[in-house]
Amino acid sequence: MKEGADSSPQGSQRYNSNAIISFRQATGILLIFLAVIGGRVVRTHMLLGPEGKWREQLWLDELVLSAQPAQATEATPKPCLTDPLPINICSPDSLTLLPGVGPVLADRIDAVRKAGTVFRTPLDLEIVKGIGPALSARLTPLVDFKEPTVVGSLADQDSIPANSR
Repeated sequence: MKEGADSSPQGSQRYNSNAIISFRQATGILLIFLAVIGGRVVRTHMLLGPEGKWREQLWLDELVLSAQPAQATEATPKPCLTDPLPINICSPDSLTLLPGVGPVLADRIDAVRKAGTVFRTPLDLEIVKGIGPALSARLTPLVDFKEPTVVGSLADQDSIPANSR
């Protein structure tokens, strides 16, 4: 063997047995030190007031509280029904006033009406996909099942001159 050659099994890596702590241990100690110092900086600059006492409101609370009144003023109360809704002639927008009826279900009810269905009883509501016995029972006191009245009959239209139709 050559003189000065490393005969250790690790090859060219040298291990300094004279070191007090390893590189990993030194990195860990440095990270802990930085975390402690960072915590103290946060405490003194953000959590404590100028007089050295705990702040009543933190800076984040001020941001959250300032955003909440803007949301509260934008919210408008949802309109409510005072009379039963005539289900056979009302618009899809007014159907959304009913509890449990959103825009999708209102469009389904409107599509069934346009297909020629006239709702005469609460059981007729169950034809619409998404309305079952429970929702039908909830909607019954809020809905008027009167049949739509036809403005003019065919006999009346015959008496109107053709050029005025």
